[in-house]
Amino acid sequence: MADELAPIATEVIFEDELVRVWNQVVPKGATIRKHLHANDYFLLHVSGEGPIEVTFHDGTGGMLGEHFAFRPKPGTADFIRKGHVETAVNNGEDYRAILVELKKS
Repeated sequence: MADELAPIATEVIFEDELVRVWNQVVPKGATIRKHLHANDYFLLHVSGEGPIEVTFHDGTGGMLGEHFAFRPKPGTADFIRKGHVETAVNNGEDYRAILVELKKS
């Protein structure tokens, strides 16, 4: 990819040989810049219910297609397989999550 990709979340808060744990903070109206998910990961939703409008790039959306609206529910978690390149816009209130990448999956 010619353009530089952004980090997948706001900041790494823990890392070892098995996992990388990120704090994810996306203010209302903010854009999550284009990034690649190179590892499977869990997304633990802390606050904010979206919608978060996700656009996939380079045909990486799979069964989700090129675009979808995501409505996270605080107190729940999602498991997401690696391999997609995306951008996203938070069209809801401030969103916060903990993202746990599985480095050896």
